[in-house]
Parts: sequence; C-alpha cells; structure tokens
Amino acid sequence: MVAFLPDYTVVVTEPVNVMGVEYLKKKGVNVVELPPGSKEDALMKIIEDVDGLITRGSIKITREMMTKSPRLKVVGVHGIGCDHVDLEAAREHGKVVCNTPDALTVTVAEMAMALTLALMRNVVSADKAVRGDEWNRKYSDLIGAELAGKTVGVIGMGRIGEATAKRLLAFEADVVYWSRTRKPSVEEKLGVTWMELDDLLKASNIISLHIPGTAETYHLLGEREFGLMKNGVRIVNTARGRVIDEEAMIKALKSGKVKAAALDVFEKEPLSQESPLCGMDNVILTPHLGASNLEGMQRMAVQVAEEVLKTINGEEPDNPVV
Repeated sequence: MVAFLPDYTVVVTEPVNVMGVEYLKKKGVNVVELPPGSKEDALMKIIEDVDGLITRGSIKITREMMTKSPRLKVVGVHGIGCDHVDLEAAREHGKVVCNTPDALTVTVAEMAMALTLALMRNVVSADKAVRGDEWNRKYSDLIGAELAGKTVGVIGMGRIGEATAKRLLAFEADVVYWSRTRKPSVEEKLGVTWMELDDLLKASNIISLHIPGTAETYHLLGEREFGLMKNGVRIVNTARGRVIDEEAMIKALKSGKVKAAALDVFEKEPLSQESPLCGMDNVILTPHLGASNLEGMQRMAVQVAEEVLKTINGEEPDNPVV
C-alpha cells in the first residue's frame, strides 16, 4: 500500500524523464511513480488519494477513475494526444486536462523528416542489403529519389505540421497543405499552398500526416482516399494510427498504389507481429518514437510537471485541453 504525505500527491503513470520528477519533489510534492508496465487496476487502487496525474498514454484515464477521485484536480498529459483520457468525464467532474504541445514541435518534425528521407533513399532496405551481402542491389531496387522538386502534402498545419513544412522547404520540396482550419499567416510566412483534401491527395508525391486522432479524423485516409492518390505515392505518419484505415493502406501497399510508407504510429499499439506490415520491405516501422529524444523528453517532463503543480495550486495552466 502506498503511503501518502499530507501535502499534494501526484502519480506518474508511466516513466518520464527524471527532471520532471525532481521538479515536483523539490516543490515538496509526494511523487508516486507506478512501475513500468502497470495497468489501469494499479492506478485505480490509489486514485482516491491523488491530487494530480502525469500520464503518457499507455494507461487509460477513465470515467470510473474520475468518479472515484474527488481529490483529483488535474490530468497532465506528457505529450500532445489526449485520446487516452475521457475528456467528457473530465468536464463533467471538473477535472482539468492539460498537455505539452510546445515541447514536441521540433522533436516530432525532425522524426517526420528522418522518416521521409529514409523513404526517399531506401535507407532501411540499403542497410539490410549490406548486412545480407547484397551490395549489387544499389543498381536495382535501392535506387532512390530526390525530395527536391517533389510535391509534399502536409495534412494538418498545427505547430508540428508547420515545423515539418519549414524543414521540407529547406530541401526544396513544394509544400501544399490541408488543415481543418486554413492558416493564411502560415501561407504568407512559408509560401505554402492550401488545398482541399481531395485535391491534395491527387497532387502529392508524398503525404505527411500531422493531425490529432479524434472522431472527426478517424480513418481520414481510407479506401476512397487512397484511390485518389497518385500511383507510387509515399506516406509518412507520425500523428496517430487511427487517422489511416490500416487495412486500406495495406491493400494499397500491396498493389503498388502506395510505393512505400514510414509509420511511427498504428491503429493498435504495440503493433502485432502478425500484421502484414511487418513482412513488407517497402514499409519502415518505428515504435511510436516521435516524442522520444532526450531534449524533447526533458522539456515534456518539466513542462507537464509545471502545469500539474500550477493547476493544483489553483492557477490556470498554459495549455488546457479541458
């Protein structure tokens, strides 16, 4: 049984950078870190005595937890996506939910660029070729393509979409975008062009996704949308797995409609080893690493700790979601 101090108690549901934990401890907060791999039942056992949560997404923050925790004031999301938190229940029970959107902008944009360049130059397949004594593949299926001059369709022009577009432009790509809200200021600043989604799908050589996983964006790219795309299009997804209909994408990859894909997120995580994606040489798979670099992890941990403590103290957080 966890022993709680009389002051504030914050539970960290999944491991975060030590800088965030140390920040709270220096402020006199009792920090309870659940062991790696913990499930919802571990949190349910102690939720009644908790003032704040810091969560990364593996443990769902449910309506039942909200109901059972009158002391709980705030759920701090270490990252951007809040789809693992019951936001409606949080509103009903007066719980604040906040996240750390500014901490990840550069981190995820760089991951999107890494995946894009790896796709264009067949980096992963080339590494396997050298290790497998297949050097001569450099003259056949490992021949890549330049990013310069290609049309890249950026879906979602929030902080990360804009940062990715800026980096794509540095490689002399032509960037078009679709976003639920048009961004004239970004168009003027970067020189990117807004398109209706269907037009973007038809025009793009590469499609890079940067939208949240919501009811509105669920399967935004499905069988119909893949049918609109150019033959040989490349897909990069560092957003949320559910924005793509995975079955439709697999079909498009098998047919050659989609030449290649780089996926950091999936409809169900962790990705099952039985997924056809695991057996495809034209797909790069990474285990949801978009936020995983040292600088980004440090920023997120400290920022979410600051937001949680600020909210517990009765102040307004900088990045409220609810």
